[in-house]
Amino acid sequence: ERTIAIDVHRNWLVPEGGGLVFEGWDFGGQAQYHTSHSPYLSPRCLVALVFRPIGDDEQYLSAAQLMQDFLQTWFQMLHVHVPSSTIVLVCTRWGSPPAGVDLEQHQEQVLALCEEVTEAVAVELTLLNARTVKELGDLRGQEEEATKGVAEEEARIKESGQKLGEDGKDKDGGHGLPGQSKEQQDWKDLRSIAAQLQKRLRVVTAEPEAGSEGAAQ
Repeated sequence: ERTIAIDVHRNWLVPEGGGLVFEGWDFGGQAQYHTSHSPYLSPRCLVALVFRPIGDDEQYLSAAQLMQDFLQTWFQMLHVHVPSSTIVLVCTRWGSPPAGVDLEQHQEQVLALCEEVTEAVAVELTLLNARTVKELGDLRGQEEEATKGVAEEEARIKESGQKLGEDGKDKDGGHGLPGQSKEQQDWKDLRSIAAQLQKRLRVVTAEPEAGSEGAAQ
């Protein structure tokens, strides 16, 4: 049965799991739902990408088809939002061959397909990891430049005799009001840019935000 957007399954008890209970979020795999998934992705989750080896026409799919139509999109989405996530590939229909196909022959076909998918995924992950390394280098350079700009603007503000608190307010309590100086506005803009870069750095390096669940105490 097709999943509409997201189905949430609560209080799943793991057999022989010592009382381990977890919550499952079943995301619809169709393209029209992809934009709704990103807010619910978390680095503290186990992601299971479930795929069928057989299409709607009951014909076996190729690894290239699965990558192009399904898996590649999900790997790229996970790379952007939760690059440190743990991913498990799950292939269905192990015991359900198409009509007229012997079960043993079917399982051999599925095993061969899974091996091809594994190889294709390894190539995709290599490319994504290389992209992550480049992004990390770019982010660190941009964050360093923005932080340096903040310090320079602070120095200019002090030299001009203006006061600007750590909360981003000028001495009159303004927040980018018409009377605010160019130095004050530039300082606030650079602080905002630096904060956004630092937030993305935490995502890429899998560091929790201060005060968030899982942050170091």
